[in-house]
Amino acid sequence: MGRGAPNGASLVYGYNFNMQRRFFLTFTLLAFLVACAPATATPSPSPTLTPLPPTIVPPATLRPTASFPKTATSSPTREIASPTPETSPTLETTFTLEPTITETIPLLPTLNQPPTQTATSIPLPVAGSSAIQFYGPGPLSKLISPITVYGYAIPGYGYIGRVSLYGEDGRLLATKVLQLNTAYTWAYFYGTLAFEVQGAGELGRLTMSTQDAYGRLTAVNSVHLILLPEGYSIVNPPGNLKERCVIEQPATGRRIAGGTLAVAGEMRPYNSLPLVVELVTREGKVIASQQVVISPVADDSYVPFQVDVPYSISSGTWALLSIRQPDDRISGTMYLYSREIYLNP
Repeated sequence: MGRGAPNGASLVYGYNFNMQRRFFLTFTLLAFLVACAPATATPSPSPTLTPLPPTIVPPATLRPTASFPKTATSSPTREIASPTPETSPTLETTFTLEPTITETIPLLPTLNQPPTQTATSIPLPVAGSSAIQFYGPGPLSKLISPITVYGYAIPGYGYIGRVSLYGEDGRLLATKVLQLNTAYTWAYFYGTLAFEVQGAGELGRLTMSTQDAYGRLTAVNSVHLILLPEGYSIVNPPGNLKERCVIEQPATGRRIAGGTLAVAGEMRPYNSLPLVVELVTREGKVIASQQVVISPVADDSYVPFQVDVPYSISSGTWALLSIRQPDDRISGTMYLYSREIYLNP
């Protein structure tokens, strides 16, 4: 029995030792966990993310500084948008070129009337064309005021020509001097004439003329029109634009002597009134005049004519040979063609 007590004590002792050991391990584990707890908790109070504010600031408040090199990319982006309006000068250049296009090719004017059919340009005159050519208006066009006149003409002295509009009683309705500047034989002309008519309408004559340095008429051409007080203008085509008179004799540059000038040629007459053949000196004196009977044909072809024109002078002189035809409906000259020659006694 005395040995049994010690065995029981040893059991108690062993139990206590094991409990102490477990307690120690538990305490050690808790101490370890407690020691580790502050290390895991420290990240929670540190949400002070200083780099975040630059990402929240609006781009308008940013400035291209050295501390924020990447944010400076937004300002060039804004500056790229501003140069885009610089393309507008290209548009302005295009607009300024348009008047240049409307300035190189001559255009036919449209006179604000639906029935009129007009071309977009007129051809240049060719050899044999009339000294004065009306491309518009054509014969018997029906027109309201103002009328537009355009065509080609060989310039007179001072590079000018005169266009006039006459009423059916011969009164002058309108007149204008046109500048005929050109580096070639014919000059393009364009102008407008305003007029007033009597009653419901009347016949009119549009005439253009040129003069030389001595005031002598060198060319006259005309077209009959119908003048209206209101309504629409109807423009007819010009028709045959060749010169109406062709002189075969006397030849150009030939000096005439003997007191008689033989004149021969062909003509597309406007009417049946006789041609008037005259010799006019540089002083404006008519030294000879003859009439030639002539009649037009249905197809407006050339009709031959000839006449002897006697003259009397005491010394050699320059004279203008002119062939004209009066208007059979309105007083005045319908057409005139001329050529200067030298006469000896």
